Amino acid sequence: MIRPSSSPAVAVCAAAGALAEVAALGWWAATGSTLVFLGLQFTVVALVWFAVLVLRYRGFRRDYEQAIAVNAVLADRSRLTEEMHDALGHDLSVIALKAGALQVQTTGAVQEQAADIRRDVEHAVQELRRALAAAREPEAPESVEAMIDRLAASGAVIVRRGEVPTRLHPVADRTLYRVVREALTNALRHAPGQAVAVTFGGTAEAVEVEVRNRVPAAEDREARSTAAATGLGALRRRVAVAGGRLEAKVERRGTEGGEIESGEVKGGVAEGGEFTVTAQIPRRPRPAPSVSGTRRSPLWRTVRSGLAPACVALVVLMGFYTWATHDDVIEEGDFDLLQAGMAAAEAERLLPARQAPVRLVPAPAHEPEWSCAYYTDGNFPLGLAVFEVCFHDGAVVRVSDLRERSWL
Repeated sequence: MIRPSSSPAVAVCAAAGALAEVAALGWWAATGSTLVFLGLQFTVVALVWFAVLVLRYRGFRRDYEQAIAVNAVLADRSRLTEEMHDALGHDLSVIALKAGALQVQTTGAVQEQAADIRRDVEHAVQELRRALAAAREPEAPESVEAMIDRLAASGAVIVRRGEVPTRLHPVADRTLYRVVREALTNALRHAPGQAVAVTFGGTAEAVEVEVRNRVPAAEDREARSTAAATGLGALRRRVAVAGGRLEAKVERRGTEGGEIESGEVKGGVAEGGEFTVTAQIPRRPRPAPSVSGTRRSPLWRTVRSGLAPACVALVVLMGFYTWATHDDVIEEGDFDLLQAGMAAAEAERLLPARQAPVRLVPAPAHEPEWSCAYYTDGNFPLGLAVFEVCFHDGAVVRVSDLRERSWL
């Protein structure tokens, strides 16, 4: 079956994240614990960022595997070109030799040699046409439905289930045609006279086709080997290039309550099996990735894609920390010198020129007429205000180390 789209999973995760965010906001409003709320927010952001990296890795992995499939197709074409070159090179060499012989011979054998040349040229042209037909990417000469009707009219027993997909991307349409053609060809070759079931289905994103036929026991071994044969192997790579996947297998069924098993029988007597070809093809295949752009591993590409945002986040964090701790840091030794009852003028000589702007740690309540100032010890990364100094009537009335209090 076609693997379901990840869109529902993304929607569920987004809904769960939204509910968690609402719950965190409600908890913060009820408790007023800003630090814990910020910690939860940081955790959520980290989890979302990790999920994004995982999705990017999966995307890079798909591109990497698709590029490998593209390379395999290109290798097949290169091999075919080399074979064509070797075969035609030999034929043309023979023609050249015979043409040279005609230049020096003036006997009655000229006519016979000319006939030989003509036959050799015709043979070379046929080889050229055959090689080019295999190498090029032809458009489907007929629709899938027309091909099935044509085979059925010629005597093949074909049972069609479901509607043949229409309005497909040209790449998807050609790929579907090749899959059905190859599967029907194998079925008619290895199980002549047997009924072939062709089932069409799919989703809004992809089409699925399944070709199933009974295989006589005598043909079972050959059918299993066909699943890995050159024809289906090349077709599997073409489907992968289009962004889909193809599976071919033999399912054998026992006659005495045995289980169905791909390639073997557990409990029961084998009586042949069913050969099944299943393909899933995206309705709009993604463009083939650049081979040169996928030489590096997916993990490295994922790490590299996350470096720029991480560097930006680090620069922003360092900028915020510099702002939050500028001229508002009290050294531990200076804070220890501050005592309740000392003159405000004397205390101000030990205090920074600026108060800490980030005041998230709750301070104890103070009298309305008091004037309290807050400073930081330079804690990273927020530069939180953790020192409180309160004044009244020109004197220090309270010195508090907020680090000793609960931050919840």
